[in-house]
Amino acid sequence: MRNASSIFLLASLMLSLPAAQAQWITKKTSPAVYDSLRTATLNEVSLVASRPGAAVPMPQMRLKPADLAKQNVGRDIPFLLQGLPSFTASSDAGNGFGYSYLRFRGMDQTRINVTVNNVALNDPESHGVFWVNTPDLGLNANSLVVQRGVGTSTLGSGAFGASLSFEVGVPDDSASQRLTATLGSFGSARISYAFHSGLLGASKRWSTTGRATAMRSDGMIDRSASQLQSYLFGAQYRYQNLTWRLLHFAGSERTQQAWYGIPESKFRGDATGVSDYIARNGLDSADAINLVRSGNTTYNYYRYANEIDQYTQRHYQSMLTAMLSKRWFLTQTVYVVTGRGYFEQYKDYMTFESLALPSVVVENLQIFGSEGVRRRWLDNIGFGHATLLRYRGDALNLSLGGTQLAYAGDHFGTLPWLRFNPLGGLDGSVQTWDGPLATNSASDHQFYHGNSFKGEFSGFARGEYRLGRLDFMADLQLRGIEYFGSGTDVDQKAYNFDTTYVFFNPKAGVAYRGPQGWTGRGSVAIANREPIRSDFIDNAVAPRPERVTDLELGIEKRSSRFWAEANLYLMEYQDQLVPTGALNDVGALIRTNVDRSHRRGLELATIWTPTKSWLLGANATLSRNRIDAFEEVMYDYADFSEVRTTYTNTPIALSPEAMGNAWAEWQRKGLSARATLHAVGRQFLDNTGALERSLDPYRTVDATIRWNRGAVEWRLDAINLMGRPYAPNGYSWGYFYNGVRTDENFVYPMAGRQVLLSINLSL
Repeated sequence: MRNASSIFLLASLMLSLPAAQAQWITKKTSPAVYDSLRTATLNEVSLVASRPGAAVPMPQMRLKPADLAKQNVGRDIPFLLQGLPSFTASSDAGNGFGYSYLRFRGMDQTRINVTVNNVALNDPESHGVFWVNTPDLGLNANSLVVQRGVGTSTLGSGAFGASLSFEVGVPDDSASQRLTATLGSFGSARISYAFHSGLLGASKRWSTTGRATAMRSDGMIDRSASQLQSYLFGAQYRYQNLTWRLLHFAGSERTQQAWYGIPESKFRGDATGVSDYIARNGLDSADAINLVRSGNTTYNYYRYANEIDQYTQRHYQSMLTAMLSKRWFLTQTVYVVTGRGYFEQYKDYMTFESLALPSVVVENLQIFGSEGVRRRWLDNIGFGHATLLRYRGDALNLSLGGTQLAYAGDHFGTLPWLRFNPLGGLDGSVQTWDGPLATNSASDHQFYHGNSFKGEFSGFARGEYRLGRLDFMADLQLRGIEYFGSGTDVDQKAYNFDTTYVFFNPKAGVAYRGPQGWTGRGSVAIANREPIRSDFIDNAVAPRPERVTDLELGIEKRSSRFWAEANLYLMEYQDQLVPTGALNDVGALIRTNVDRSHRRGLELATIWTPTKSWLLGANATLSRNRIDAFEEVMYDYADFSEVRTTYTNTPIALSPEAMGNAWAEWQRKGLSARATLHAVGRQFLDNTGALERSLDPYRTVDATIRWNRGAVEWRLDAINLMGRPYAPNGYSWGYFYNGVRTDENFVYPMAGRQVLLSINLSL
């Protein structure tokens, strides 16, 4: 393995030769939701280098700050993007603040490659994106490019479903200040201050920008409050053909946990079902009272007031860009990402054996366990570099890119309070759900500990060639991963994995630019993806890497007032890791490999500007997402025997086969109004296709009124105007007892009607 490490290091150094692209986009008329970038300036090269050109024959969308602002009222990024084709959003707290989640074509955030200034935001171990760690990122975005499907090669973990490329922290040449404040339902509030210094000094070579945001919300779910802070500061130096940008941004969050979900019977107001649930699961009196007395859509299993997640993440980036000649551009990025935090859990009883502690004798009575509080920590650091080179010719564009990442993660648990503590400790008190309790600290004891290391290199070469009305693209990417970890998990189970992967991901496509604004395109891409940390720990059998072949065929029509697109996708998988329907002990979906599966669908979208005042748009996705054969493994609790059932041609869990959006926007003399419809079809909670384990289809309507008066903009948002709570996310687990099957379904409901009032001041 260590020899492989040396090979990876050597290969990464070779592939990290100056490489990237500076992008030119030909001038064309575009609808309002598409970026209208006309020319590449040196200031832009550091980001657009790794983004695809406008002529690349793959489905993509380019959003400007004004497009993001239409949805931005402080809720997380998933709710800014849920109106795009094939995207859906959900939230633990039920109102879009705190922990939230994004899905694309039914694929979760581990399949969506997210970069900020060419630096991966995905966690290297889980591949997830924790938006709560970068609060109000949308307010800072200078631009966003969304690629659907595998897309072109980018930096960061390999894209497996979609890619989001954010640009943040670019100073303006002119000075400005902006203050944003929001108040709304569920005690939600946001205040943000941002500035641009403009060009400084007699030489006009320096400029700076910054932002600070504080946000809070009580959440719709009981005890699901969040307190979020973030800041950003960037400085830029420009001299002739050189640009150097330094950027630091960070976010901290303290969020009460609500990831357990609500029993479906409670959500539906089924009193008999709730009673049966209490009896089946042996809830004690306090838990039963909490369940019965809670609201049908607000129940939270966790009664401990300090059942929180607390984490801080910091980003440091240095981006150096040079225009080597009229046709050659070079970008070098160096970055560091650090994170440290924990989530805290109250347990009414934990055996000392499970805490790696000896039993204790109290008044001549031997005690084998205790009530207590535990903290589960993550302390990690990642650093890397990317070197990018781009050649721009009259008909030929070439892009070369190389990047290397090193990551180390420390996972451990501490015990801030035990009622009976074999280790002794400091006396004090801790605030629990039912008041203060005496403290007997054991925080110096790590009852589990594990660490992991991940090294990755990737390199790509992409060529774009224009021949008459045809645009050709070829893209070759090589990724190498070395990932190992060892230690004990929270259940005292020892683990040890050591894996090495080398993936080759080729892509190719062609586009035909026809007369009168018509364009046809086709592309094929192959992507491979390594398993994540929990796949190794949660499964008795070592997981296999997954592979997808993605065929995308599209046709597009553009004119000065109209744009329409139809895109057919065929995503064929081998060894796809799909959710079983169950959760692990931190609320993440447990996944398993399935041999063959597919996602096949049609995406339709249109935007029409009938007059200067009106903008109309709609999109829809119709799909079929199937697993060829899925073996469900359950247990009969009467004798703990396995019950195995094989299903064929069944729907993939949490993958709706119909979804869509429609909106109408009117604007005149500083006043604008917008109404948006979101619709999502039925989602199954597991891979069996059983109707009794599924989420109902839902529709919501949002409305926004904005009024501009000089430097002041007022905004009023009404979210889910119809007022009906709905559940966009959930999970299921089950068991047999004497041959009788029982399923426990849980849902994550979203709030009924909520209102948010905002003011923006340009100073």
